[in-house]
Amino acid sequence: MKPMEGSKIYPTAVLLTVTGGFLDAYTYFVRGKVFANAQTGNIIKLGIAIAQGNTEGIIDFLMPITAFCIGILTVLTIEHHFRKRKIRYIHRAVLIIEILSLLVTAFLPQQEVTNVLCNIIVSFVCAMQMEAFKTFMGQAFATTVSTGNLRKFLEFLYRAVIGKKKEDRQTALQYFLIVLLFIGGVILGTISAEIMNIRASLIPVILLCLSYIIIAVRYRTILKAEREN
Repeated sequence: MKPMEGSKIYPTAVLLTVTGGFLDAYTYFVRGKVFANAQTGNIIKLGIAIAQGNTEGIIDFLMPITAFCIGILTVLTIEHHFRKRKIRYIHRAVLIIEILSLLVTAFLPQQEVTNVLCNIIVSFVCAMQMEAFKTFMGQAFATTVSTGNLRKFLEFLYRAVIGKKKEDRQTALQYFLIVLLFIGGVILGTISAEIMNIRASLIPVILLCLSYIIIAVRYRTILKAEREN
């Protein structure tokens, strides 16, 4: 049986989920108390700003939303051109862009303008991660937000209790651990922000590099298996 791609195995989901929770804590504690991972809050605030005729607020909330949209479109563009040319490095290309983007945030000073820029960058990074890494072990896991994972945990837990299936119990446990790991990422991000301040974003850079290594190693295993068949 062909080995599962590194981008779809559970250890990759673990590293990316910790990264997602970390970045939320980073932008909140270091970059102006903003949650840059999900855009629901920004969309709500945008609607309020429009209703109140707050031009400055409209611009402020449009920027991370726009960056999020660009992140999604960037991944779709990469996927389109790589698949068209039969290039198999889609996830690694996304990780490289994420790593380089977060490296920039680690060296931008803590000022109002640069904080806005950092939040835009993190919104872009999280959008790329959300779009590129959607399934692990045959299940849909979100690595930058937790609402869907919490819902899936309860869904599979209910199925496990009613149907008493081992597979449902295992899947429920996986989702539960992912939710805990996101919280763990937030805790790690909070502590790192207090100690490292703007340099704290180097921690998710390390986590993404580890994800890259896992994917690269698994890809070599797949190539070896294909040659042997």
